[in-house]
Amino acid sequence: MPTDQALPMFTIITSTYNAAGLLPSTARSLEAQTCQEFEWIIIDGASTDETVSVARGFGNLVTLLISEKDSGIYSAWNKALPHIRGDWVIFLGAGDSLFDSEVLSSVRVELDKIDEQVTTVYGNVLRFYDTPGRSDRLRTDVWMGVKGPWVGGRPVLPCHQGVFQRALLFHAGFKFDSRCKISADNEILLREFIKGHGRKIDLMISRFHAGGISAQRDRRLRMVAESIFINLKLGLFWKRPFYQLYMLAGNSLKHAFYLVLSKLTWHRVD
Repeated sequence: MPTDQALPMFTIITSTYNAAGLLPSTARSLEAQTCQEFEWIIIDGASTDETVSVARGFGNLVTLLISEKDSGIYSAWNKALPHIRGDWVIFLGAGDSLFDSEVLSSVRVELDKIDEQVTTVYGNVLRFYDTPGRSDRLRTDVWMGVKGPWVGGRPVLPCHQGVFQRALLFHAGFKFDSRCKISADNEILLREFIKGHGRKIDLMISRFHAGGISAQRDRRLRMVAESIFINLKLGLFWKRPFYQLYMLAGNSLKHAFYLVLSKLTWHRVD
């Protein structure tokens, strides 16, 4: 278990809201790690279910638990940043889990090989579904540069559940833009990848739940808009402006269509 005697190698940050049923699977995966040099910070948004009592039930596995109202995932993450003591940080959602018991041990071996300028290390993840008939999906997304493939209004990025970032990025003052509710983590990933500070490792890192906020169809338009906003902040918008405007317009039309569709009352036609 994490202790106060020595600083941990890893900091794991989880934001929660009414996640009492999801949190135990995350806890089990952390408890099973052969490398126990980590701290687990849980920031809860004043849940109205049993999330807080469930988290307290994990005992010393949880290094810090804060429960108070926030404005979303990134507001919660920002609250955790001043408390980071590890060298490397990974953000796992409630219900996400490390892929197997050797993940942190294997990642540590890889981190010992990298250069000091590398700030962002990422591997593969498995997106899993609770819905019957849906197959789990392996995600092996690779950063291929601004001139590489784009998706959703931005260059392809790895899933944050498979990314380890140097804590010094956050100690230096970076905070997630909480005006964004879905895509704020893109900013620091894009910034570091553009600088050439990213590295892919051939490891399975985590399993993440397919029901996350970015997977919800009614949030697609906001996700694209936030991606474009972040591109503007980083000076990327003019790399592919027409593609981004096309994505924004297309998703605006889809969003309007689904809104109209949801208001229609369907009757049987004989």
